[in-house]
Amino acid sequence: MQTVRKKTRTSGRSRLALWLIAAIILLSVIIAAASVLQPQPTVEYAAPLDQSIVLYEYSYPELVSVTIRRGDEAPWTAIPHISEAFGEESVTIQGEDGFTLTWEESMEFLVSAVCITAEEVLTDNPAEYAGHLADYGLENPRYEARIRYADGTDITLRVGDKGPDGDWRYMLISGDDRLFAFSNGSVEGLFVNRDTLRKVSQPDLHKARIDRITLTQGDRVSQWTLDGHITDADAADKWRITAPFTYPADAAAMEQLLTSAANLRLSAYVAPATEDNLRRYGFDAPRLAIELHQDAGTIAVNSADGAAQAVDFPESTVTFVIGGEKTDLVDYVRCGDGIFLSSHFSVGLFLDYDVESTMSRYPVLTALGNLAALSIREGETVTEYILRRTEKVAANNQLITDEDGNPVCDVTVTRNGEPIDYAAFEAAYNALALVSVSGRLPSPAGLPAPHTECTFTDVDGTVHTVSLATFDVLHDAVIVDGHAAFYLIKGGFQLSID
Repeated sequence: MQTVRKKTRTSGRSRLALWLIAAIILLSVIIAAASVLQPQPTVEYAAPLDQSIVLYEYSYPELVSVTIRRGDEAPWTAIPHISEAFGEESVTIQGEDGFTLTWEESMEFLVSAVCITAEEVLTDNPAEYAGHLADYGLENPRYEARIRYADGTDITLRVGDKGPDGDWRYMLISGDDRLFAFSNGSVEGLFVNRDTLRKVSQPDLHKARIDRITLTQGDRVSQWTLDGHITDADAADKWRITAPFTYPADAAAMEQLLTSAANLRLSAYVAPATEDNLRRYGFDAPRLAIELHQDAGTIAVNSADGAAQAVDFPESTVTFVIGGEKTDLVDYVRCGDGIFLSSHFSVGLFLDYDVESTMSRYPVLTALGNLAALSIREGETVTEYILRRTEKVAANNQLITDEDGNPVCDVTVTRNGEPIDYAAFEAAYNALALVSVSGRLPSPAGLPAPHTECTFTDVDGTVHTVSLATFDVLHDAVIVDGHAAFYLIKGGFQLSID
């Protein structure tokens, strides 16, 4: 008889231990697999200590050339011309539109080229960073500089993104296995914008001296002219549109236009205005020419120490010609013998300028103080007012003047040869001068002959006319110096003397 062995019963505690061991092994396998499948984290190097390292140091005469590339910009090369004795130093910027810089204009740029300094060596093991060039912005460097020295040394700096704290950038140097931290200041000093190297002398523009503005855009010419002198007390009210038609200009609109004109600025030098360069930068078909005429005058100018001093400026004309666009925000502008860059927010204000927006809504152009005669024709009736001024003389036989030095006069007025009360005429004329138009004419075509015509003659002989023609039952068209643009309520433009 075969003996049957009893099955041994395994305890619950033993089975639990086995399950735990299996779970731990499985979890370890999963973690190991995940670590293999997931990308390795980018190594972030600690911020460099203040341990600057001079990598290359030369004198200025030993610098042969520097070629710079910034981002997607085209590379450019600078060739220094510096003698041991430091006589006539200069730097030539190579290229089809090359130009020459002075020593002062090049100083900051040259300092960074003759002395290459790193903040710290981040690692001297290429294996640590070779797989992270794209992470550091070094696979396609943000900046690149090739610098050649007289002893034959030829190095290329590749500068990438900023480090974790933003105070430095990753940098590699040709022929060197080390990864460097390059300070932001060194980047700014070496990788300058070529267009900003050459200092720009701004033309002398003074709002108070401008007495004529001319905009030429293709075949269209718009022009504003000051009727009088810049020193006249009422100069702000004596601006006129003189092209493409003649019409009084609004003082507030001219204030804004003059401010914009005086604020025109050149931001960076590009190239000399040679025939080839003019064609290259879009001046064979310029978009606009801005011509500013300035009267001679004395302007307060701050000296180097900040003190204001009076400077006499001669009569002058400054012209800005707008060529092509460099970008949506920057235009090529010719001024004098040079081609420059200028902000589109500055020169672009004058493109397609609406000259009609500067038209005055007040038909009377002649201030009472300048009026010599007024003739009003209504139908067949003509009324003429003549003003005569007699200068006042003091007991010492000296002319009496006002606080501005102008002679004080006794004024009399006649109507068709008969004297009338000047105070009544003064009140009526000042009221007429305040009359403004009601709205724009939809079209000046088809107007009938004027039923009223007023002729104003200034003391200097200038003549202005304001004519009224029937527009509809309730309104008259206003024709100023032959140009019809507005209408007003019928009967609203009258010289009413009680």
